Amino acid sequence: MKFLFVVSLRNLFRQKRRNILLGSAIAFGVMILIIANSFSHGISDILFNKIVVYVAGHVNVSVNEGRGRDLPIFRDKERLVQIVTEQAGDELVEYNEGIAIFLQAIGNGKVQNMVLVGVNTVNRRLTVKQRQEIDESFQMISGRFKELSNSSIENPIVLSKEKADALSVKLNDIVRIKYRNVYGQTQSSRLTVVGIMSNDNIFMQGIMLVELSNLKSMMGYRPYECGTIKLTLKSPKEDSVKLANKIQAQLKPNPAFILASVKKLSSDNIKPDSDNIEIGKLEKEKIEISGITASNIDIKATLLPFMGNNEPLKKLMISSFKLKSGKVEEVFGKDGMMVSDYLAEKLKVTTGDKLEFSFKPKFESKEAIFSAAVKGIFVSDEINGKETIYTHESLFYPKFYENLPDLTIDLKQVFIPKDDVSFKSALGTEWVLLDRSRNTDDLKRKLRAAAKKKMKAATIDVNSMYESASDVLKLEGALNLITVTAVLILFFIILIGVINTLRMTIRERTREIGTIRAIGMQKKDVLMLFIMETSILTFFASIAGTVLAFIVMAGLSEITFHVNDNPMAILLVKEHLHFLPTFSGITGNIALIMFIAVVTAFFPARRAANLPAADALRHFE
Repeated sequence: MKFLFVVSLRNLFRQKRRNILLGSAIAFGVMILIIANSFSHGISDILFNKIVVYVAGHVNVSVNEGRGRDLPIFRDKERLVQIVTEQAGDELVEYNEGIAIFLQAIGNGKVQNMVLVGVNTVNRRLTVKQRQEIDESFQMISGRFKELSNSSIENPIVLSKEKADALSVKLNDIVRIKYRNVYGQTQSSRLTVVGIMSNDNIFMQGIMLVELSNLKSMMGYRPYECGTIKLTLKSPKEDSVKLANKIQAQLKPNPAFILASVKKLSSDNIKPDSDNIEIGKLEKEKIEISGITASNIDIKATLLPFMGNNEPLKKLMISSFKLKSGKVEEVFGKDGMMVSDYLAEKLKVTTGDKLEFSFKPKFESKEAIFSAAVKGIFVSDEINGKETIYTHESLFYPKFYENLPDLTIDLKQVFIPKDDVSFKSALGTEWVLLDRSRNTDDLKRKLRAAAKKKMKAATIDVNSMYESASDVLKLEGALNLITVTAVLILFFIILIGVINTLRMTIRERTREIGTIRAIGMQKKDVLMLFIMETSILTFFASIAGTVLAFIVMAGLSEITFHVNDNPMAILLVKEHLHFLPTFSGITGNIALIMFIAVVTAFFPARRAANLPAADALRHFE
């Protein structure tokens, strides 16, 4: 083998001009391939770690309790966080709450529609890499990013230079905003500009950043409530879809209910009517006989919601219940509430009476109290329950979410219809878990369909970056296509160059081949000799191409591109091209080129090895 290696080197140096030209072509092809591959990796790095992470997260759990508008709020933060973090396990880098509101901002005589985004800078431990990424993404022109957490300043914000100019504000100026909080109330607040940033990411130029805790306070979030959860993963390409599926399986909702103490509200409160002595006398007799009035009776009952905004489910409820009193259109209308005949008798209520409900919330110490009018009384049995009250979703869910009850109580106290009951599908759950999406378009269609159903229950949607940001990630596919095209071009360069060079070499060295065969060299050694020559030439040309690629990438990285208002700015980092060569990528490319060269050289080399020695010696040119 050593002898063949030495002979191969000697032959390569004998034909310097031809081999230099072929080596240069291979080196140029390797250079193009490595540059394209590094640029593609750089774009992937920007998309996955600098855009998708901030826009949607590698995996996000979107919550919406808007009841007709966009309201990202989940009432049990600890429960949701526990589910997503347990499923993510060691793959999780970090999770963040995603809360953003569209609003009208008023600067110094200028008005702009903007997005206010909450960022967590207080309770977040950043790695060196994360700090570097933040510095790259938020390049401060004036002020300091860390001032967002300064509690002595009134709602400090950082905004882009473009929006600062549009609002005509500078450092320490006040920006007034008008928005709606989680209760649907129109609010106004004052924000203090503590930083102005220059950002080459077009997605970040239209926003104002505020400390997450300040935004939650302005919006009316309570300590145990959270917004959308965004997860950052170690290996997003491999694990984001799998993790989204696992979280989806764990978020299956339980039946929604309120176990409440119920009593009748009496308008006259057992006071004798001066205009009707007989009525006063009768009420007095009731008190003397029973010692208690209907308005003082306190009974535990289970409140269950039915999905009355869904026509098929509404019809299912109507067909499943027999009313003793009340009009169907009122009982199953948006303020509808029907009480079992058993409870009606106990509470001494009829259609039109008002009931007061009180229950212990899961998080608040103060008892929650609300009232509603009885629209109907239904015939109770073991299937629909005796101590049960069914309410329309429009009536039930606002009370349910405002003071979330503890659903982990002993369910022996609660009546929940069995799964095989005909109307079970028409009853509400804690939330509505939306089906997984395939891409961004599918996600949009799904959300529009959910909005049309006018559900009053909160919705939860689990998405990986491939659904929530598929439009952005199409750029990576386009760049991968460019890389593949470069490989194909390189393949043909090598294929044509190697075949032509070997043909000429074999033709010129035919007598030499006959000589070495005549003195005893075997066919396999002749074959190996030509393959080794090609391999050595390709290897050193690939090394030269790799060095040249790094020189070219370093030069291109120094060029500044001023494209702040151009969508192509997302391909840049600090207004410069971003190349990310990897060891595995470079070695893989060199191995691919070597393989192509060897396969291409094999057939001419075999032809030379099979050339009869006598014919080769007689060859004359």
